Amino acid sequence: MKKSEKNDSFPFKHEKTDDSPGFLLWKITSLWQRKLALILGEFKITQTQYAILASLLWFQRHNTPTTQAHLVEHTKIDKMTLSKAVRKLQTNGLVAREASPTDHRAIHVGFTESGYQVILKAIIAIEAADEEFFGGLSDQQLASYKEIAQKILNHKP
Repeated sequence: MKKSEKNDSFPFKHEKTDDSPGFLLWKITSLWQRKLALILGEFKITQTQYAILASLLWFQRHNTPTTQAHLVEHTKIDKMTLSKAVRKLQTNGLVAREASPTDHRAIHVGFTESGYQVILKAIIAIEAADEEFFGGLSDQQLASYKEIAQKILNHKP
């Protein structure tokens, strides 16, 4: 680089890239998503679809309404992306949608038998991957990680 091309203003706050919490999160997320994509490919579902199906099962087990609005709030998937993913799940025969009898704006989402069987198997595979991925952390480190992640999720900038 020519001396005249050198920019003396260094815009980065951190000296090392791994000092940036955002860049670390991006790197971890990239590794995790790569691992999930391989596993979920076996079930012919995407990570977004997995999040929706797993949330539906969670809602079912906890008697929580299974509307698309509840899924958006729970998963943090934007409304349009979630709606498209639910339609794809419906096309693939994994979920059924129906209008709420009490609220004309609400759409309830439920499993088909096929969708229920897929998510049961996918959860087992993903939880095994979860244990392997985070297996290098002690119980205390894992608890700290989850506490920090919850603070970040609940922070309203």
